[in-house]
Amino acid sequence: MNHSRAAALRALGTVAAGTVAWSAAPAARAEGSTLQIGAMPTDAAAQAFYALDRGFFKAAGLDVALTVMTNTATIAAAVSSGSIDIGYGSVVPLAEAHNRGLSFKAIAPAGMYAGAPSTLMMMVSKRSTAKTGADLNGKTIAVNGLRDLTQYTAQAWIAQNGGDIKTIKLVEIPFSEMGNALDAGRVDAAIVGEPYMAAALGVARTIGDAGGAVGKKYYITTWFATEAWLNAHAALARTFVNVMHQTAEWGNTHRADSAEILRKYSKISPEVMATMVRTTYGDAPRLEPVMLQPVIDVAVKYGTTAPTPAADLIWH
Repeated sequence: MNHSRAAALRALGTVAAGTVAWSAAPAARAEGSTLQIGAMPTDAAAQAFYALDRGFFKAAGLDVALTVMTNTATIAAAVSSGSIDIGYGSVVPLAEAHNRGLSFKAIAPAGMYAGAPSTLMMMVSKRSTAKTGADLNGKTIAVNGLRDLTQYTAQAWIAQNGGDIKTIKLVEIPFSEMGNALDAGRVDAAIVGEPYMAAALGVARTIGDAGGAVGKKYYITTWFATEAWLNAHAALARTFVNVMHQTAEWGNTHRADSAEILRKYSKISPEVMATMVRTTYGDAPRLEPVMLQPVIDVAVKYGTTAPTPAADLIWH
């Protein structure tokens, strides 16, 4: 792998909340009829689990092999190498990779922000008196990944709620450790995503809807593939997009049934599942640039992402 390609893949970073219960590296394979999909063991990526478990893939004539991996970087490397065909990941690193020359294209929406209740909240210890962004001036804020959407969301929320982001210190802590970090006083606030937000409520409280700081409605994650693979397998890709649309509609309206399937893949406990805010899936039949642009714009404003038209990331 050349240096520019390696740097581009590193740019995809670790993103998305989730309990990494198990993972498997995709095996080398010959070209065949099986569609290889890479996903994460999270609610936002669970369309693939539902489609497999409910038989939506099979009904559409797709023979699917699903590989569960830990983050966008791992999935992107597998997509880039051709060991999987379609992957799941965040919009921010997808834009970063595009700007570094990787020919990834988004093909279908996955998890989205659709207003309160949000799956991503600003939280503080129950002992804290903080209520606004101004109360976090000079404080240490935990994010799941530096230079990814959780950092930019934290900065946007603090700035929009009276704070001065030049005074804060950002530290990277996995979502799974944020509740403990808040309780121990190692950080003053944290952007916490589900299912860890629900799990942290015993020691922490929410002070704001972080997701709403980015926009009123937008896609957080998408399904993507290389442009070369998409052009060579256009009919197969369109069938996958149609199944994701069908599955998003089912997932948004069958919460109890989908929870049972999600537990099989993510190992989220029944207690947490019962109280966590569930993901809303983008159920539009196709990706629209207006639904990706807010995430790119916040990454440009608070990060180092170059201005990027969302339309450039979408496979047509």
